[in-house]
Amino acid sequence: MEPKLNALIIDDEDNARILLTKLLEETLLFKNIRLAQSVETAYAEMSRFEPDIIFLDIKMPGKDGFAFIQDLPQGYKLQKIVFVTAYDQYAIKAIKNQAFDYLLKPVNRKELNQCLARFIEKKNETNEIEQPVKKSETHERLTRIRVNTRTGTLFINPADILFCKAEGNYTSVCTGKKHHLCSMNLGKVAELLPKNGFVRVGRSYIINFEYITMLDRKECTIMLVRNSESVTVKIPRQHLKDLDNI
Repeated sequence: MEPKLNALIIDDEDNARILLTKLLEETLLFKNIRLAQSVETAYAEMSRFEPDIIFLDIKMPGKDGFAFIQDLPQGYKLQKIVFVTAYDQYAIKAIKNQAFDYLLKPVNRKELNQCLARFIEKKNETNEIEQPVKKSETHERLTRIRVNTRTGTLFINPADILFCKAEGNYTSVCTGKKHHLCSMNLGKVAELLPKNGFVRVGRSYIINFEYITMLDRKECTIMLVRNSESVTVKIPRQHLKDLDNI
């Protein structure tokens, strides 16, 4: 029996989200189907769970679907993304962005089922290839990450990181009193960090929520404390909701 999948539906239209959820539930392939009505809320959902497949609308208010995939961490598997849109003129651009598939609205049950069958087949093939690599990982590789700086390379235990902040194409990694400027963007650093334990807050911060001791909504700040060290981080008000369900 195949393990059930996690899905994320990103669409600003209520009816579209409801219809696609119903069609996915009918397949009995999914254990968890989460919904996001914008790119911003999608990032919040992805900070709390790892979707196996993402159904992504293209034309939405604010950031569109293509902006969403551009902001994903470098190396993110775009083959788990299925574009779902009413505009067929985006098909070529979707393919160029290496999306797994492209479905037109209103979603056809037969086409969706064919898409899911291909997706599961591809996923199983990928798992067979990656499994030997996972078995050979060493403890050192799992407990430390390697980040590039202007002058060399740092090996950092993720447990020592309080937060990371985007600085243009660079990232400032705070380990307490020390701030290391890495010649890597925030998305690349996020790819190196463990999936559990860190939360993406907007486009500018990654927070180690192990050390969050206070969230001040009035001042829009987070206090992080580790041992005797404390750091206060100011967060844009619109991104405080990313921390609501941690």
